[in-house]
Amino acid sequence: MHLHRPLRPALRRLGVLGFYTLLALLLTWPLAAHFTTHTAGDGIDDPALAWNLWWVKERMVVQANPDIFHVDWMFHPIQINLAFYTLTPLNGLLSVPWQLGVSLVVANNLLLLASFVLSAFGAFLLVLDQRKQLFASAASASIGCASIGWMAALLAGVIYAFASAKLFYASLGQFNIASSQWIPFAALYLLRMARPEEVGNSEALRKRMRAAALAALFFTFQLWAELTYASFLLIFIALLFIWQVLVARPRARCAWLHWLGTYALFGVLSLVGMAPLLWAMIPDLLREGDFFASGGGFADVFSADLAGYLHPTRLHPLWGAFTATLPFPNDKGQHIFLGYTAMALSALGLWTLARRRATRMSAWLWGAAWLLFFALTLGPTLRWSGHDTGLPGPFSVVSHLPFFSGNRYPSRYSVMLLTATAVLSAAGFAWLLNKLSANRAQPGESRPQTAGVHGLPIVRSNALLLFLTFVVIGAFLLEHLSTPLPLNDLRTPPIYRRLAQEPGDFAILELPTGWRNGARVLGRSDILIMMQQWWQTEHGKRRLGGNTSRNPLYKFQYFTEAPLLGELIALMNADRPHIGAALDPQLDALIADYRPRAAQILRDLGVRYVVVHEDKATPQLLRFIQETLPLVEVDRWHGEDGSGVSTRIVRYALAGDEASGIRTFALADEDAALHLGEGWAALPTEDGFRYATRRNPALLFDLPTACSELRIEWRGPARVAAMQVNGREVAMRPLAEGAVGAIIPAGVADQPMDRIELRIEGDPIPASRAIRQPASGVWRIGETDAALPAERWIVVRSAGEEVGDFAQIFVDGRNVARNERGYNLVALDAQGTVLDSVVFDTSGDERAAAELVAWIDRWPTGVVILGAVNDEASLKLSGEAVEALRSLGVAMDLRNHFRWSHAFIGVKGAAPGAALEAVSLIRPATVALGAPIDAPEVYVGLQSLTIAPCNVEGPTHFSAPMGWTLHSSIP
Repeated sequence: MHLHRPLRPALRRLGVLGFYTLLALLLTWPLAAHFTTHTAGDGIDDPALAWNLWWVKERMVVQANPDIFHVDWMFHPIQINLAFYTLTPLNGLLSVPWQLGVSLVVANNLLLLASFVLSAFGAFLLVLDQRKQLFASAASASIGCASIGWMAALLAGVIYAFASAKLFYASLGQFNIASSQWIPFAALYLLRMARPEEVGNSEALRKRMRAAALAALFFTFQLWAELTYASFLLIFIALLFIWQVLVARPRARCAWLHWLGTYALFGVLSLVGMAPLLWAMIPDLLREGDFFASGGGFADVFSADLAGYLHPTRLHPLWGAFTATLPFPNDKGQHIFLGYTAMALSALGLWTLARRRATRMSAWLWGAAWLLFFALTLGPTLRWSGHDTGLPGPFSVVSHLPFFSGNRYPSRYSVMLLTATAVLSAAGFAWLLNKLSANRAQPGESRPQTAGVHGLPIVRSNALLLFLTFVVIGAFLLEHLSTPLPLNDLRTPPIYRRLAQEPGDFAILELPTGWRNGARVLGRSDILIMMQQWWQTEHGKRRLGGNTSRNPLYKFQYFTEAPLLGELIALMNADRPHIGAALDPQLDALIADYRPRAAQILRDLGVRYVVVHEDKATPQLLRFIQETLPLVEVDRWHGEDGSGVSTRIVRYALAGDEASGIRTFALADEDAALHLGEGWAALPTEDGFRYATRRNPALLFDLPTACSELRIEWRGPARVAAMQVNGREVAMRPLAEGAVGAIIPAGVADQPMDRIELRIEGDPIPASRAIRQPASGVWRIGETDAALPAERWIVVRSAGEEVGDFAQIFVDGRNVARNERGYNLVALDAQGTVLDSVVFDTSGDERAAAELVAWIDRWPTGVVILGAVNDEASLKLSGEAVEALRSLGVAMDLRNHFRWSHAFIGVKGAAPGAALEAVSLIRPATVALGAPIDAPEVYVGLQSLTIAPCNVEGPTHFSAPMGWTLHSSIP
């Protein structure tokens, strides 16, 4: 009994899916043996990327909140925008049923395996769909050639999905980068949309429009699975467009209109699919600038080395040990190896496509795609065996384009290179199989239906071709073998499971901890900080630490500059010699300073428990915790972590009572930074005001959950017009000139630390007018004889690597620093006009110190020089350079002060010590002249905020001035 003919392709496809599933299980071994407890990865990225799945479920299902992007369950209390993070929302949505029905680990592993299977199946379907353009030959209509098309497509799926490049990303636990499964499907429908066929009727147009809609759908899927790959597809679409204009030109005018219409439909639908992401991104980009490209300076490390294309990756069980010794980076997926099998077949495929007129257009498209994406993987400049040849590549251009600038990993373009390699290899392999077919029909002849290879029956012929297909697949897989795949144990310590039983919404402080993005780590640089994010999937409480990809500077600086937190960050890293040497003499003073106020700072943050990883904590941190923080031990666990290392974790409860009654917070005092959200000047004015530099600045306070009253004292030029607490509008009323009040109803302040957003109306003024002008009309610079006009204002901020990694030099609110490693220097004339802005890398460049000396020497006496260190500036700093800086009035010798912050405003010819100067290791260093405001304009200045419980028996606390000091709107 024969199967019904339409069922045969469906059964074949099921067989193909089964084959790819088997390969996925085998090539990710031993993941299948630990499917419920481990994930693929090395413990760095996999915990956070598995966390993604939990967060989407937690936010949308448990919290019933569709906004998955704005979250303060990490980076508490300031929120982080996950639109700039590798959140993989589509993967999260797909994982929800598995999380609810089985477990988060199983859901993660199923999605990883599915990414391999769907990647392979998508490439398989792409090649099958393009078989007329790839396999056109005299025998194209034969039964044997139909089988050849399937076998070539089967090989294409293996090449695309199971190349060592993708397996490497899985080994790193970078599940987002492994999520490349939607690219072949998008390419399939893009090619259907752009097929170089005459458009003769409405049916043909309908098919093209349908293809455009499906291409946009799969583009959107890829966008929501991994944003970077969506940008790569945009490059492919641009290439396809150029190809259609130059090579596959439609002949009729209506064909051009239909063709352009399909691209327009694709663009519109893709924008619709992208809209929620843009909605979350654009406001932050408008407020903070283009921080999306931050951290892009690592492209050279993550570029493919040309010599790497000749060697299997370091994960290969036979040749990996040798590869690890090669003189180029090959440990983070930047090593791209296509394999000799795929390279030979793709070269053959390009040749066979180019030699036949029927397939020549495909040769142009796929040849150009292969060459372009190959060049992009090589990064800014070509490298051979670790040596930079200096030859530039197209990545240097593409990386400066908006949206594309966020990708600092050139090697990731390999996903598109593998797409082109898979297609070309399929064409080459099909040609080889055709050559093996005997009794090929001549033009005008019919082929016997029972003939096959060398005259064998079709069944035996296809069996032989299938055998040869598996031989080639085996050769490819042998080259790319990456087993055993590294695994990470994600079993959670029981102490976190017990924490999950604690009722209420509160934050926990883990010590040590850290904040990580794609460019740097603030706090403890340890795998622990990534596992802490994973353990949140068990306890579900808010945490201060966290992981993201891109973020505005403020999101790190809040924790660095907040009272207590900044010191804790330094204590976490006291085992670094340069930090320990500076902290040890100060430790007694720090303990004495924070002992009376540490508990209230933690309560204001909404922290209820402190979790200490004793084996990861420095002695200085442990002593500070024991002698400063009022803690009571409530739980302790001692066992082995996922890597088999013994660990000790202790959970403490914060002791003492909450502050009650009326509390007043001065926005210029030493703890004010704890309460400053976005939109405030870095420094207060001398008369105690903190100025808002945006129309919607934010404040952070732990308001009573019951009814409370607020009083805000402010001065102009604009006015505080409205207020929101945790996103809900609250009524405001004027109390007196320069004072407003508001009643916060019970239940509105429902967060561990509440967010107050002000809306300011009125015109801003230049920051120089926000403070009282000197009677002399000039600002004298330190102890020097030089001065700048009173309408000028200067703010200089420096941060070593551990406390911010930046150099900012604001002249009239405009940052003119180069913000690169080393001494950033700016020269001003007597009127405050910028003459030059330079940077000298006296940390890594042997010539920088001499160049710094020459630059300073060129300026005449009296020129104002502003300086700020970014990251580090001591290692290559010479004595001559120190003397040159002294000629500006600078006193600090930064030698032997590794990664110290150093900021100054000096004058050429001044005596050492005469300049305005600040240095620090554990905080940013800041100096200012004139208005201490790092923005061109200001809106209002706030002096204080007072919180009081509602008076239910009579007039409210703030119904009258009650002796408050009021201020006029203009100083």
